[in-house]
Amino acid sequence: MTHILDLFKPMIPNLLANLHKGQAGRVAVLGGSKEYTGAPYFAGISSLRIGGDICHIFAPTEYGTATALKTLSPELIVHPIEKSDPSDIIPWLLSLHVLIVGPGLGRSSSAWGCASEVIKAARNINLPMVLDGDALRLVCDNLDIIKGYDKVILTPNFGEYKSLSDSVKKMIGDESNSLLKPEQIALELGNITIVQKGKEDIITDGQQVLSVDEEGMPRRCGGQGDILAGAIGTMYAWSNLYYKYNFSEDAKECQYPIAMLSSYAACALVRRSSYLAYQKTKRSTITHDVINHLSQSFEQLFPEDVSK
Repeated sequence: MTHILDLFKPMIPNLLANLHKGQAGRVAVLGGSKEYTGAPYFAGISSLRIGGDICHIFAPTEYGTATALKTLSPELIVHPIEKSDPSDIIPWLLSLHVLIVGPGLGRSSSAWGCASEVIKAARNINLPMVLDGDALRLVCDNLDIIKGYDKVILTPNFGEYKSLSDSVKKMIGDESNSLLKPEQIALELGNITIVQKGKEDIITDGQQVLSVDEEGMPRRCGGQGDILAGAIGTMYAWSNLYYKYNFSEDAKECQYPIAMLSSYAACALVRRSSYLAYQKTKRSTITHDVINHLSQSFEQLFPEDVSK
């Protein structure tokens, strides 16, 4: 694991006195619904706790979702979206480094319609994306929305992965009863990146495969996937910024694509945070306990002084 993390370490932005707000990552989360207010909050606050500079959350006004999110943290920039109107979101995309779609999105037709239009717009400007939660269900209904777009990362849990496998099997005419391997799904969808969450996290772009078996915790509190989405989004923003401003011949020779490296680093970080939280609070561990250990975990995994 150390070797892979060493490949990612140069992409962590140095904390310099002459940096401007936003240069260490501008991330946005599209999600939230009447049932799920915590999910976009967990993703967004995790992004900030890891070291992202700015996090926007686009959430619906219906049922007071956006208002509730505004009360959870003044650090998050919450945009109330009227009637799931994508035109309230799309103009912001050019100012972002990564868009996370799905935490708490829900399955209403209006939410899915809005998310679909935003994903298409983000793809049109080559904006890196992380799709999680209900955005994965949306993708299973319309694989073309992400097929061939190698700047997207999908983060399915077991149930979402089965649905994704079934959709891809239907697309290729596979009538077997077995699940497709993640590398086959990634390949069939045009070398997108898949993070298959489970006992081990499997990360693949269809060409290469990485696994993260860092010990986590046995407690299955809700929200861990949202933390991971925020972590992957932030680290993916960093890696894209690194290559934008520090591209060199060495960068061309990197062993793994930056989407895979970012996902690997994020999986290791969240697993370490979960482990540390569980050692302290055991059976009572909740999502905030994991978030509160992100800083300690980051220092353990990336011990160099990045402030120099």
